[in-house]
Amino acid sequence: MEFVFIRTEVMTDVLAGDRSLRKYLTGIKVLQPLRLRNFRLLWIGSLISFVGAQLTLIAFPWLVLMLTGDPVAMGTVFALSSIPRVVFMVFGGAFTDRFSARTVMIWSTVLRMGLMIALTVLVFGGSIQMSTVYIIALLFGVIDAFFWPASSAIVPRLVVTEQLPAANALIQGISQMSVMLGPVVAGLIIALFSGDAAAGSTDLRGIGFVFLLDSVSFLVSLLTLYLISLSTDSEPQPPFTISSVFKSVLDGFAAMWNDLPVRIMTLVFAVFSLFWRGPYLVGIPVLCDMRFEDSALAFGLISSSYGVGALIGILAAGSLPKLNEKWFGILALFDTAILGSSFWVYAVTPTVDWALIVTALCGIVDGYLMVVLISWLQARVQKELLGRVMSMIMVFTSGLAPVSAAAAGWLISISLEGVFLGAGSFLVGLSLFGFCVPVIRRFGMSPT
Repeated sequence: MEFVFIRTEVMTDVLAGDRSLRKYLTGIKVLQPLRLRNFRLLWIGSLISFVGAQLTLIAFPWLVLMLTGDPVAMGTVFALSSIPRVVFMVFGGAFTDRFSARTVMIWSTVLRMGLMIALTVLVFGGSIQMSTVYIIALLFGVIDAFFWPASSAIVPRLVVTEQLPAANALIQGISQMSVMLGPVVAGLIIALFSGDAAAGSTDLRGIGFVFLLDSVSFLVSLLTLYLISLSTDSEPQPPFTISSVFKSVLDGFAAMWNDLPVRIMTLVFAVFSLFWRGPYLVGIPVLCDMRFEDSALAFGLISSSYGVGALIGILAAGSLPKLNEKWFGILALFDTAILGSSFWVYAVTPTVDWALIVTALCGIVDGYLMVVLISWLQARVQKELLGRVMSMIMVFTSGLAPVSAAAAGWLISISLEGVFLGAGSFLVGLSLFGFCVPVIRRFGMSPT
């Protein structure tokens, strides 16, 4: 026990930083939230956790492929993790507002770390079965449904309102960096530690090492969350019952729906998610395979170009002066038009070069808009309702992703170019319609 306290004190001193670090961070706007100890702890934990998550995002489907060689099994695993995430996310927001975002994040991290340790032991022990993989995927989806609303709701409690764009830019920035770095690291680890398997067997040691690293990342994230200190002032809560939980969920929906700008934003991006996410996620790999030489390389380059563009947009949102609210609707509609136009380019371009250019442009606009709107929501919504409102928005946007992907997969089997042209035309048409309707163009905000 004494050893634990000594380690805690040492890590607190390291993370607290010295005066020279604070002086340096003061001069760069996007880095200013790192001067705050609590936010610095969250950022470090998020950095480690994001990298670990990206490692597992590669290792988990690879494990399924090694065990079954069946793409249907892989799709089943993704469904088992995504469907409960959407279903339970509304309750995740309610629990966040009742028990505090930090508490929900700590317990979610503990449970996810336990699942990852169990998965690591089973893989190294050679006793992993697909039935176990299905159960773990399902449980991860349920636990993530509680973690993600909490992770969005905690940031406004760590920084002042003026620093929200910079704080969100730092969080989203490391998320994009992990997307670019994590898959490469996972691939190298799997290749390095997976030797030649005996006849009739599969070497899963590399995958096991990836899961082990992710377990460690959860432990580091848990320690940083434990070290965050927040005030415990809160409103009295009604007795915890099933009916009170459902009432809390309905209150969150009402708070989102009755706020006209938030409602319009949610509906616009729900439609956008339905018509963009599936065609992009399913269509781009098919496009690269059908049309471009070195299809795997082309797919990697297009994915990276979006990540690089998004990182530029995210850093710009955290560094530039705060955008006036009157431009939010115009920016969102412009983003929708750019994303729709990119589909037109995908449909006709004979080379990968134009695909890279338009994808990077989409990433820049999308990354900037994401930080601006998240920061605006965190400042606009009452803190005691923020978890529930954020979870409702996530349900409306993320919940349509599986539907979009399934529909896109079926339609692409008929005509890839037709899907890109049709979805792109709809998104551009939606944007033009929004520009013509003042209430949409202004996001329901007063002209004054």
